Order: sequence, then structure tokens, then C-alpha cells
Amino acid sequence: MTRKAIGNGDKRSGRDSETWAKIKYDRQIVAIAAVHRAATIYSDDKKLTAFAKDRGFNVVGLGSLPIPDSKAQRDFFKDGQADA
Repeated sequence: MTRKAIGNGDKRSGRDSETWAKIKYDRQIVAIAAVHRAATIYSDDKKLTAFAKDRGFNVVGLGSLPIPDSKAQRDFFKDGQADA
């Protein structure tokens, strides 16, 4: 990905506001996902999300994942556990 970006004349692929280290790190994440034939990347990072979507990955935000009932916060008012 970096070689292609350099060949296109912009090693940062238009992400000038990002540090070079962050760009390389995002490329590593996408490359590892591609090598392992992942279809989805889970992330709330906007720049990584855009980069992954550009390369054909489905991206799911962590906030949109369902919380298992066993881990959800109890409603103390409903359960009668709150002090009046």
C-alpha cells in the first residue's frame, strides 16, 4: 500500500493531518486483516474506518455492537434495589 501510494506521488494518501506513524499503523491493520481474509474490521477510529472502507472492508463501530444481557448494567429502580 505504501509503495503504491509513493508511486502515485503521495505517500500519505491524502492524510496530511495524520502522523506518518499513524498512517503506517493503519496500513498494517488493514494489511493484516487482508492477509487473514477478514471481511470486517471493528473500529471507532474515523481515519482507519475510511482507509479500510476504501479497500473494501466492512467496518463496524464498537458502539453499535450489542451488549450481552449478562454484561449490561442493571436498572436498580426497576429491580427495587435503590434506596428511597
